[in-house]
Amino acid sequence: MFERIDQYIKDGLDRVVFIELKKDAHIDYKFEILKGIPIPINITELTKPIKEGKMDYDISLASMARGMITLIGLDNDFKYIDVYKEFLNIFDEKILEYIAYEGVKLAEEKNFHDALIYFKALITLDEDNLNGLYNYARCCQDIALLAEDKDKKKEFKREAIEALEIITEKHSDFSLAYYHLGFHYANQSLFKKAQITWEKCIDLGIDEEKKKEILFRIEELRDQIQYEEGYTCILNNQLDLGLKKLLPLAEKYSDWWNLLFFIGLGHRQLGNTKEAIKTFKKILTIKPTQVDTLNELGLCYAALNDFQHAEKYFKKALQFKKEDSEILCNLGMVYMEMGKFDESKEVLEKSIKINPNDEITMQCIKKLNQMQEHR
Repeated sequence: MFERIDQYIKDGLDRVVFIELKKDAHIDYKFEILKGIPIPINITELTKPIKEGKMDYDISLASMARGMITLIGLDNDFKYIDVYKEFLNIFDEKILEYIAYEGVKLAEEKNFHDALIYFKALITLDEDNLNGLYNYARCCQDIALLAEDKDKKKEFKREAIEALEIITEKHSDFSLAYYHLGFHYANQSLFKKAQITWEKCIDLGIDEEKKKEILFRIEELRDQIQYEEGYTCILNNQLDLGLKKLLPLAEKYSDWWNLLFFIGLGHRQLGNTKEAIKTFKKILTIKPTQVDTLNELGLCYAALNDFQHAEKYFKKALQFKKEDSEILCNLGMVYMEMGKFDESKEVLEKSIKINPNDEITMQCIKKLNQMQEHR
């Protein structure tokens, strides 16, 4: 859990050095477990006394504890993690509260990377810790917001989402997790999911300012939510309901090609082929090289037995996507209907080479072979 951002924080290990207690070192018997193992210390804990001119100083148990917290936050697979956990619980029975307090303090100082390390240590010590999970997610969000590197931004956003989703599973009544998740889903264009998540947040209870913000965002995304509901219905073969949701949007958004595509798809699957052709051709005035639309037009004309136009659109689609097995298969079927068996064999063999397990192409080749045998 929570390993995708390790590459961005493990350079922090350079700030940790290891010491080892001498076998005859005087130490409380409770901490004998530390003898003979490397103990992490933050470099600043060593350099600060030197800068202050103190040449003779002892390393405290508290310094050891802080070093262990840092290491656990940076590398929770380290060999001696279990020993460090045992030490921390013996050292301070309220160690989790201390880590949470220090993490919040660092976050308030805008030191998000160090705060993240503390909260990562907290959820390593207690994976269900709500305070740790929530603040870890918030730190990831803040770091993503400030990150200039696109990959780093993406990974920290994903990390935040995972932490928030875990909260909704383990602490399902914590409304703030749903509040933040709604924005993440909306930014991923998962508008219906965002709506459901925000409505759950309101049901659980949230302060009035955040509630107003959520309601405003839901209203602002109302058309996108309706679009998502509509195309989901089309994909689930609820064609009439899908068109009922999508057609009113087309009156407002005449140049929204994705919307037009699903309207065209719904019409084609209902058998309203001429209406589908009209819709798909409108898309081509907006995006002339939209391959899926060209393929759909080919299917529409094939349904009308207008194989010359079907061939035209499938071939045009292949100009922009040469290695598409589905389009090749469609063209192969058209050639078969036109009696162009050699051309059909050529494109079907190319299709099956690209996608050897495609059952439709295999059936087409079988049918072609039977037709050739009876010529």
